[in-house]
Amino acid sequence: MQGSWKTTWQIAFTYIGTIVGAGFASGKEIVEFFVQYGIQGLFGILLATALFIWAGTRVMLISYRIQADSYQDVSTYLFGHPFGTIFNSLLLTVLFGTTSVMLAATGAIFGESFQLPAQAGIWISMLLIFIVARKGLFAIHQVNAIFVPTLIVFTFLVFLHTEPWEGPIILVESVRRWAWLSSPFYYVALNVTLAQAVLVPIGRYSTSEKPLIIGGIIGGIGIGLLLILAFVSLSVKMPGIQDAEMPMIALLQGFGRGIPLLFSLLVYAEIFSTLVANVFGLAEQLRLVTRLRGPTILFGILLVCYLISFVGFSSLLRFLYPLFGQLVVFFLVMLVYRQWRGRTL
Repeated sequence: MQGSWKTTWQIAFTYIGTIVGAGFASGKEIVEFFVQYGIQGLFGILLATALFIWAGTRVMLISYRIQADSYQDVSTYLFGHPFGTIFNSLLLTVLFGTTSVMLAATGAIFGESFQLPAQAGIWISMLLIFIVARKGLFAIHQVNAIFVPTLIVFTFLVFLHTEPWEGPIILVESVRRWAWLSSPFYYVALNVTLAQAVLVPIGRYSTSEKPLIIGGIIGGIGIGLLLILAFVSLSVKMPGIQDAEMPMIALLQGFGRGIPLLFSLLVYAEIFSTLVANVFGLAEQLRLVTRLRGPTILFGILLVCYLISFVGFSSLLRFLYPLFGQLVVFFLVMLVYRQWRGRTL
C-alpha cells in the first residue's frame, strides 16, 4: 500500500512538474491566459483545474489500456487514420514552437535575474539539455520529486509577500467579454497535449489504473492551487506587472537579493526539466521517421529552437501559445468524443 501511494505521488508531482514550464513558473503564462481577464480569469482557473484533472487522467488511462509506445499511438487512437498522422505533424510543430519559447526563457532569466548575457543562458541550457536528454525520462521524474514541492512553497511565499488581504485586488472587467471562457480550454489543451511526452510513458508502464487516476486528480488539483495563488499575487500588482518578462520574480524584488535569486534558480530548474522532456519527446518522434543517430537529432532540434528563440520570450509566448492552444483544442474534443462513445472510462 505504501508503495502504491509513493507511485501515486510521483505521478502527481511529475504531472505538475511537466505542466509547470517557462510561462507558468515565470508567471507570464498566467497573466496572458487568466490575470488579464480580471475576475473572469479566476473562474477560468476553476474551469481549467477541472479540465486538468480530467484530461491528464484520460491520457494516462488511454496509454495504459492501449500500451502506447509514443504520443503518436495515442493520437492515432483518438483521431484514426489519416487524421492522426496530420495531428502528429501539427503536434511536432507545436513542440518545436513551445520548446523555442522555453529556450528563450532561459536567456530571459539569465539576463533579468542573474545580470548575465541572455545568450550565455541559452547556450548553457542547450549544452545541459543535450547531455540530460540522452539519458531519458527517468531523471525528470526524480527531479520533479524535489522541485515541485519546493515550487509550491515558493509560490505560497510569493502569495504571503504580496499580502493581498491588506488592500484591494485589482480585478478589472476584460474588454474581451467572452475570451476568458475559451482561454482555459486553449490553456489546458496546449499543456496536456505537450505533456504527453511524459504522461504516455507513465501510463504505459503503470502496473494498474488506480495510481493513474488518483495521481491525475492530485496533480490537477495541485496545478489549480498553484494557479489560484499566482493569480491573486499577480492581480495585486496589475496592470504594471504585465510588462515584466518574469512577473513572479518581479513580485519578489522587495525581498532583497537572496530570495528572488533562489526563486529564479527554481524557475530555471522547472523550465529546464520541461525543456528536457520536450526535446526528448521530439527526438523520440523524429527517430521513428528518420535514420539519423540520436546525437544528430538532438543537435538539429536544439539548433532549430535556438534560431526561433531570437524572437524573444515575451513575444513568442504572447503570440504562439494562444495560437497553439487554439490549434490543439481538437485534442480535448477527441478525448470527450472517445469517452462519450464508451471506448474509455
